[in-house]
Amino acid sequence: MYARRLVVSLTIVVLGAGLFFAGRASVSSPPVTTSTHSTSDVIQSSFSPISVDFSSSTRGWALGTTTCHPGTACLSLRKTMNAGRSWLVVPLPQSLLRLADRRVLRAPAVLYGTNYGYGVPNLNVRFANAVDGWIYGALPVPSKVNGYSSATYKAVLWSTHDAGLVWKIQPQSWFYAQGSQGPVLDLEASSSTVYLMALNKSFSVTVESSPVGQDNWHVTDSRRLPTPAGGGSPSGAIVLAGSHGWLVEGNDRGTTGSAQLNNAGRWVPWTAPCESVGDSLAVPAASTSSHLIVECVMGGFAYPLSSTSPRGATLGSIWLYVSDNAGRTFTAGPELGRVGQYFGPILASPEPTTILITRNIAPHQELRASFDGGRHWSVVYSGDVLFVHFVSSTEGVALVQPSKGPNQLIMTYDGGIHWSPVLF
Repeated sequence: MYARRLVVSLTIVVLGAGLFFAGRASVSSPPVTTSTHSTSDVIQSSFSPISVDFSSSTRGWALGTTTCHPGTACLSLRKTMNAGRSWLVVPLPQSLLRLADRRVLRAPAVLYGTNYGYGVPNLNVRFANAVDGWIYGALPVPSKVNGYSSATYKAVLWSTHDAGLVWKIQPQSWFYAQGSQGPVLDLEASSSTVYLMALNKSFSVTVESSPVGQDNWHVTDSRRLPTPAGGGSPSGAIVLAGSHGWLVEGNDRGTTGSAQLNNAGRWVPWTAPCESVGDSLAVPAASTSSHLIVECVMGGFAYPLSSTSPRGATLGSIWLYVSDNAGRTFTAGPELGRVGQYFGPILASPEPTTILITRNIAPHQELRASFDGGRHWSVVYSGDVLFVHFVSSTEGVALVQPSKGPNQLIMTYDGGIHWSPVLF
């Protein structure tokens, strides 16, 4: 399975602090039968995607908002069976719609983060195959702080095992339930197992897993990681390729935790790719189960230039690092840029020599691609690309956030060379 990525910042930053793995068994609940009518499908002409996933070259899902009343956005789920050429509305549970569509500080809850300048969608959709899928993330609920109106985040985790006919809420009693972000850091699925990484009540990290066709969650991490001592909100990512997997988590100070899947399906210690040159947070892109590529910032957040840095490297410069042995070792590849040049994380690598990243050249953003391992680059799309997912070496989908108007999807069928808009 080709790794997916959500970009939360176009500026490469460096991190340093941590979290430890702990947790307890999750709690099951009765299934919720999906209503045949969703408040989000009243008007079909203004769908704005916030998350997208394809589980095959033809089958995909898009979670987003649509205009359900004048001036009001409501949550909606769409499905395609023909590679994005046409889309159908998939009804959602009324309890999820009520939570997503309620107004919080004059904005629909599902758009609260983007409306207040955070630029990060609150909800995501993932499907492992034609029938097994999840909607996860967090939604704000109204609260009071010192008598003033505010919002706190409520975790969202729903599953379906019949292609969306029935959705079942997955309450996790161990989720961290405070702060200005939701507890879920990431959720990814292989063909057989779904993995969930989230903050627990001790404000450390727990990784749980379940067979994709069941709701049988259990803890699968086997290492403890310290909590970040400072910096921004924690973030994390799970990357899966074949039977292999890797995860990293941290904040704007650097990598605080990293692990890889062993043969028994448990997460075990793994040396983060950039640890020796500043420990900047680097999420690997996996083109195969053995080939990984990351970006490393020399010196990270507050380290001097390491003696192990590539020849000619300067403090703050950005270099590609490549592994051909499933992440056991990494070697320096080409330099991306010097300090002051702003690249986003690697979005995708559908083939070992193909790399897609974002670059911010204020006030513009662009999607850049290399087809020779990072030695030469070309701009393949101009715009703010938040997410890229390749379902094969040639077919990929990207989520774009324009400066005005609804979000858009674009697709490629030639490995990232050309991109065309998707119509809903």
